[in-house]
Amino acid sequence: MTKPYLPYQEIAAAVGIRRGDRVYLSSDVLALAWTAKQHGEHFSADALIDSFQKQITEEGTLLIPTFHFDFSNQGSYDYRNTPCTAGALGNAALQRADFKRTAHPMHSFCVWGRDQKMLCAMHNSNSFGCDSPFAYMHHNHVIQIMLGTDYQRSMTFVHYVEAMADVPYRFLKSFTGTYIDENGTAFTRTYEYPARNLSLGSTEQFNRIGQRLEEAGIAQRFVINGISIQKVDLTESYPLIYHDAAYNRCRNLYDFTIDRAQIWT
Repeated sequence: MTKPYLPYQEIAAAVGIRRGDRVYLSSDVLALAWTAKQHGEHFSADALIDSFQKQITEEGTLLIPTFHFDFSNQGSYDYRNTPCTAGALGNAALQRADFKRTAHPMHSFCVWGRDQKMLCAMHNSNSFGCDSPFAYMHHNHVIQIMLGTDYQRSMTFVHYVEAMADVPYRFLKSFTGTYIDENGTAFTRTYEYPARNLSLGSTEQFNRIGQRLEEAGIAQRFVINGISIQKVDLTESYPLIYHDAAYNRCRNLYDFTIDRAQIWT
C-alpha cells in the first residue's frame, strides 16, 4: 500500500524533533522540491527552515552548514559575501536576518536559536579543534538530520572525531590568506585543517559507520515520500566512531590502497 504524501513542512515533527533540541540540518533539497511539485506543493527552503524552527522553538538551536573553501584554495574569504557550497539550504539561511554565521572561513554554520551568540563568538583556528562548533556538537547532544542525503556526503562530524583520535593518515595543514570580517575589515589570518596524506589512497566509506550506528540504535533511518532521512545523536555517536578511528584502523570509515598495517605503525 502506498503511503500518503506528507507535506515537507511536517518532516521535522515526523522524525521526532522536539522543543529545545539542538539540530544540525544537512540536506539535498532537490528531491524534496521535486516531490513537492509532484504533489502540487511549492517548495520553499525558507518554509523548510521555518518548520524546524517551529519544532525546536527558541529554546533550541538550529545549525545549517555554510562551508566554502576559497580560503584554502585561493587565499580569500569574505564573511558577509562568500556563499555556501554545501547546498541551497545554507545559501537560504545566509539571506535571513534571524541567522548569523560562525567565524571559520572553511567550515562555517548559519545558526539560529539559544546558542547562536556562543557559537558565533568561537574563533577556532582549526576546523575540527576542541574549541570548534564540532566540539560543541560532541558535548551537547546535537542531533544531525540528513535530509535527502546520507552519511557519505554529510557526516562531516567524523573529521572532528578523527582529529580527536589523532589518526596517522592526517596532518595539520595551515592556510594563510585575506579574511574580510563582518564589518568589512580585511585582515591577514591563518587557519588550520587536518589534511589527508594523499599518498595513502584513502577513500571515505562513511555509510559503513552509519550502518553501525543504526545497528547500535544511535542513528535512525526514515523514508518519507520516498526520501531517505537519517537522524543521529552526535554525542552518542562519538564513542563508536572514536573506537573505529583509534582502535580498529578505520575499517568502518575508510578504504586505503595500501595495507593498513603500514599506516598504523
